[in-house]
Amino acid sequence: MPEMNEAKKLRGWSLRDAAEAGQLLEVRCQFCRRTYRFFPRDLLQLTANVSLDRLACRFRCERCNRRDYMSLKVVQIWGSEPGKLTVRRLVRVTSVRKPIWEDGVL
Repeated sequence: MPEMNEAKKLRGWSLRDAAEAGQLLEVRCQFCRRTYRFFPRDLLQLTANVSLDRLACRFRCERCNRRDYMSLKVVQIWGSEPGKLTVRRLVRVTSVRKPIWEDGVL
């Protein structure tokens, strides 16, 4: 039997659903093979409760700066994994103050 498309699986699952189920979001760059793991609760502080297929296109790889090779997968944490997986945590959110200038006649 053929495998189901991952995008179809993620369409019915939202960030809040993944957070309530205790899952991790694993974002992988297929170009440079870098993997990032996030807690859904941290991502809920940055964005609204969206479905996971819409969230996958918002990530950009920090190493190769590409967006088109990113894939998202939902991971369930099992027995001995909590002490071994590296997970990105949200420490703080900063805002950048940027001046906008306009030329005018005196």
